[in-house]
This record gives sequence, structure tokens and C-alpha cells, in this order.
Amino acid sequence: MSQLLLRHGCWFLIFGIVLPVWASEPQAVSVQSRVFDIEYTVNDAALPLDSVQLWYTLDEGRAWHQYGFDEDRQSPFTFHAPSEGLFGFYLVLTNAAGSSSATPAQGTQAHQWAFVDYTPPVVQLHALRQTTMLAQRVLQVRWTAIDANLAARPIELTFKRPPGKTWYPITSDPVANTGRYDWRVPEDVTGPVAVRVTVRDKGGHLAHSDEQVIETVAVAQPGARRKAYTLAGSSNGVVDSSMTPVAYPEVRARAARLFADALAHRDAGDYRRGIMRLREAVRIEPQMTEAFAEMADMLYRLGDYDRALNAYEIALTQKPTMREALRGAARVYRHKHDYASAAERLRTILRYNPNDAEVWMNLGDIAVYQGDDILARECYRRATTIDPNATEVVAAGQKRLELMWEVSRTYQPRGK
Repeated sequence: MSQLLLRHGCWFLIFGIVLPVWASEPQAVSVQSRVFDIEYTVNDAALPLDSVQLWYTLDEGRAWHQYGFDEDRQSPFTFHAPSEGLFGFYLVLTNAAGSSSATPAQGTQAHQWAFVDYTPPVVQLHALRQTTMLAQRVLQVRWTAIDANLAARPIELTFKRPPGKTWYPITSDPVANTGRYDWRVPEDVTGPVAVRVTVRDKGGHLAHSDEQVIETVAVAQPGARRKAYTLAGSSNGVVDSSMTPVAYPEVRARAARLFADALAHRDAGDYRRGIMRLREAVRIEPQMTEAFAEMADMLYRLGDYDRALNAYEIALTQKPTMREALRGAARVYRHKHDYASAAERLRTILRYNPNDAEVWMNLGDIAVYQGDDILARECYRRATTIDPNATEVVAAGQKRLELMWEVSRTYQPRGK
């Protein structure tokens, strides 16, 4: 507890704000609540008190405002902050001998300072993008952070290497809230990388963005590209310069063969081998978005929901409107009971194709999980009318509407 000793004649006052607090500004305590208690202690010789009056300033003592009187004249004094910001407090206590001091005026020093901040920051990490600058990999990190009480350098950027759980700093110190940072990725960091933005305000609030995952790709060194793209029929294992123009199509053809093998394993129910083929495919062809989406689907079928979601998000980073990746991510979020995120992915599909009957029905199912029967009925109604050619969806939507009507018809409130 931060305390200040005030002497007045034969009495003394110990004054402080009693809360779990963190240092914010010099000689101030940080308060993360609009309503808090101010505790004061008076020695027995000064009792009984006639009044306890609280004053506060929001401009470092240039102007003081009377807050009111503590009716029971016993600690604590409950304060309702009218706003956020740096508050200075001053107590005037009165007994039969008089007042502890005159009421505060311009220039009066506060007994105690507190920085009041009851609104946590809002932060969003945007889609990551890898590029190359001067033959070095650069990950473009973009974010939006909003708060009225941010410090000069409130942003912390961290990364981890899935499936690992440990977060490592991208920068040695926090950075300014510019909304952008170009990270020169270390050479030993390859494969999937998760990035997160953390923002800290003056009040001590800490907010984390959702993590974004991207598949980082190593920059080819001189001579390495030709080696990587060696043709199977080359006798000496090295591609000469005349073969280079046809080498890259060969690599893409190999990735396509791996993708076809993965689908064959999927159809046979061997998801683990299918995932192995897909990982090899995206290693040599990192922009093969369909491979990430298929990999996510197989991981979902194996019950590995976190990795499935990461793979879906990689696919969506490359192709934000990919329907199957959006539907798959919605399915994972629904399984994790994150219905708001599931609905957001489905609505993204509808922004580009509002006549997708199947997605309307899926959105109705999400509304049921959220307990919103009115929205669910509307979504099911659209699913049954928006595309008459989607006969299976129409039939399923009608069945859901009939079940909802039957439940509502037979429902009897308790006690009836």
C-alpha cells in the first residue's frame, strides 16, 4: 500500500489506496477499476471526527474539485471515478479542534496520486506476409491497437514455433504503436511460425492478439536453387544453366504428385500418411493452398484440432476467400465451443456468395448452439428458399425447422 503521513497538531493521518496495485507513474499507484476504496487511519487522540471531506484534481493541482463527505467518518472512503486519468487526492478532516488543513487550492500538493484506467486495450493482428529484402527473409507484421492510455512504447511482439508452447521476443524492447514492424527472420527459424502482439497500457492492463501462423520459407542461396530443383533424370545430380527454366515446373509437378498421393491415402482412411505427403508437398511448394486445406481436414479427422486450425489459417492467409478453408475453420471453432469465431468464418463466405444454402444452414446450427432460436429459424428459412437446386440442404433445413416447431409446441414452462 502506498502511504503518506500527514501531521496536524496532536493527530496524524495515514492515507492510501488499498487495492492490488502496480507502479504506473512516479509516486502514483495504478487502479484498474472505476470504483475503489480510499483508506485512512486517524490516531485515537484526534477522535471523534466531525467530518471527512475528499477533494480531487485531474490537472496536477491546478484545479480542485470537492468530491463529498464520508458519511460514517470511518475508513474506507469509496470513490467513483468520473473518468480515467491521473487523479490527485486530498483529505480534509475536522474535529473539535478544527480542520487538518485548509481546503486545497491551485498549487496544493496532493496527499496521494492514482492513475485510474478501467478500460483494457483492444488489439488485432492482421494477416502476416513474408517477403525478401536484400536476400533476407522479412516477415511483415501489421496490427491495430487502440487505447486512450498507451505509453510511448506499449507493443511487444513475440513468436513461437508450433507445436511448441514457448513464446520468444521478436524485439529486445517494446516498440511504438506504429501498427507495423518488419521482422528479419533468423536463418534457423523455418517452417510454421506463430506471431502474437501484446499491448500494455499505463493502467497495467495487458491484452494479447489472436496468434497468426505462417509457413516461413527459406531464401535460396546462390547455387542452392539449382540443386533443389535437380531433375530426376540428371546423371550427375546437378542441373546446368540450360536446364534451369524447366526445373521449377518439374518441382511443381512433383508437388502435384504428392498431393494426389495424399488424396489417395485420405480416401483409404490413412490420414497420417496423407498428412506426411502434404507436408512434403508444401515444403517444396509453400504456396500450395489446397494442400494446407486438405492437411487441416485430415488433422481435424484425427482429432488434432489446434493443428487443424493452424493449417486452415495458413490457407486463409494465402487465399482469404477459400470456401473450404473458411468452412473447415468454422467447424473447428464450433468443436472448440468458440461459436462467435465460427459464425464469423461462415459470414465471410456469405459476403462473397450470399446464396450459399449450405452455409446458411451451418449458420443456423451455430445460432442454435448460441441459444438464439430466432436467428436459427431465419437462417434455416433462408437455407430452404435461397437455392431450390440444393435439394439435400433444403430437405435438411426443413427438417430442422419442423423439429424446432415441435419443440416449441410441446415445451411447457416449469411449474405449469
